[in-house]
Amino acid sequence: MLTRFLRLPRPAVRSSRSRFWFCALLVLPACHEAKRPHALPPPEARRLLLDRNWLDRLPQTPQERLHVFRFVPSMGGGVFQDRTLYAGHFELFHFDQDGRTLHFKLPHTGEDLRTPFFIEPLHLPDEDTPFELHLHIEGSPRGPSDYYSLRGERSTDLDGSLDRALSQQRSR
Repeated sequence: MLTRFLRLPRPAVRSSRSRFWFCALLVLPACHEAKRPHALPPPEARRLLLDRNWLDRLPQTPQERLHVFRFVPSMGGGVFQDRTLYAGHFELFHFDQDGRTLHFKLPHTGEDLRTPFFIEPLHLPDEDTPFELHLHIEGSPRGPSDYYSLRGERSTDLDGSLDRALSQQRSR
């Protein structure tokens, strides 16, 4: 019905559509980049991803659930945890990464997934948050897409770090 009113010749319609898609393909990557203006450069993201605990939240009580990723190449892979402060479930995985893309290989389910990620610093005063870095995993294979690293935390003792952070939150 609309074509009856427009009376455009067929080649012009194709040409307009082609121009639209061409422009859309040029603009979309720029829009994607605009969503993360503070993302760290890939070499730095590659380094910071490793050997730290990435939490989706800081629990307010020992019974509150949280999700944790840890990427440890020296141990041959990583671990995902769905847990409370003292109990939970874990899944081991293998991974590769280049500072922009994570390649997850999940042996338990046989999943093989490549997904973009970025890390950005959090520009908040120490008293406002215990976190210093934000990790976004586009289409995370487990849990949510957003995770955070505790300020100054490079410890393998996640339980101790969580106990300290929870105590600090309570004392405020």
